[in-house]
Amino acid sequence: MDNDLNFIEDADDPSDENLDDVQVGGSSLAGAVVYNTDWTVETIANQVAKGRIDLTPSFQRRDAWTVQKKSLLIESILLNFPVPPLTLAENGISKTYLVVDGKQRLTAISQYFGLMEGATNNKFKLSGLQELRDINGQNIDGLRESFPQYNTALENYSIRTNVIRGWRRDDVLYSIFLRLNSGSVKLSPQELRQALKPGPFSDFMSDYTQTSEALRAIFPGVEPDFRMRDLELMLRYIGFQFFVDEYRGNLKKFLDFTAQTLNAEWPKYNSVIVQKCAIFESAYKAVVEVFSEDRAFRKWTGSKWESRLNRAVFDVMMFYLRDAGEIGAFKATGVALVAEFQNLCSTNPQFRDAIETTTKSVDAVSWRLGLWGGVLVKFGIIKNEISVTADRVISYEKP
Repeated sequence: MDNDLNFIEDADDPSDENLDDVQVGGSSLAGAVVYNTDWTVETIANQVAKGRIDLTPSFQRRDAWTVQKKSLLIESILLNFPVPPLTLAENGISKTYLVVDGKQRLTAISQYFGLMEGATNNKFKLSGLQELRDINGQNIDGLRESFPQYNTALENYSIRTNVIRGWRRDDVLYSIFLRLNSGSVKLSPQELRQALKPGPFSDFMSDYTQTSEALRAIFPGVEPDFRMRDLELMLRYIGFQFFVDEYRGNLKKFLDFTAQTLNAEWPKYNSVIVQKCAIFESAYKAVVEVFSEDRAFRKWTGSKWESRLNRAVFDVMMFYLRDAGEIGAFKATGVALVAEFQNLCSTNPQFRDAIETTTKSVDAVSWRLGLWGGVLVKFGIIKNEISVTADRVISYEKP
């Protein structure tokens, strides 16, 4: 079952990554070639088994489908029903493939064939089948032994596979990814970023976000958010904490820069990132304590609190709480901060616009951080707020 996401759905949240952040350019698009092929299920399974399709452990753990839904995919194949195509991006050097679209279908097939050792549902047994009830309870071994005709039909089934070759920039894949996922199921570009920006920081973040009490509260559910939006939110937080002066109004580029830099310089940042994660947990609890669970990280409309969390408000609340002293002062000030935030939402058009309409520009980020920082300075919680240079660079120097 999908996680009950508390944030504004991606298509409705102007502060989330979208096509506006992707600047591909004609020359990059001209170099990319998409060709269509029909790979059998057996071929797909072999590609996964040989490590040619990237289904890394962090990728596998973000598993969205139930066993019954996976089983119904296998049943659809056996009934020769059409299955949506896969879209892969070929790495020209290694000749391996990144998954642009079709992660859950690939995961279901790979797990049924027993190719994801250590995964919870590896080599699962079919369940909940309506048309082929005689094979309910069969894993791949049982199917091969007792129903060889079904095993042959499964392995020989062809799935249309779109392969992107010759792409020169990540933006090409982001553009395709965002267009493919503009329908009813909104997926996070963080899934693609994890594949495109591998490294020790990305691995650390994948592990940390699955155990973070704060993130599990924000993205509730039995399993971590399969869309990786918890990971994206944490990357956004880390980016603004360490590299706010690098922000130029393009969220995708900023998050890419953050991931790439921290992966490349992980020995330098390892210990401070671990400390920052501990601060993140304490800061989250402080905001919830002061605002209450049903108001924290939400916008005040003038008459009520919005029901869903808001990423731009999340930026505002978390940015300045950087050590135990500031967190303690924030909690000690208490409900007076709630009234100040409501006043900003109700009476300050710059602040309101920066959390609900134009949220990703340099001006919007500096307005909302600067205005809320002024409130915290007034109450003595912090010493100074952010500043903006003449050439529109955001700066924050903690005394």
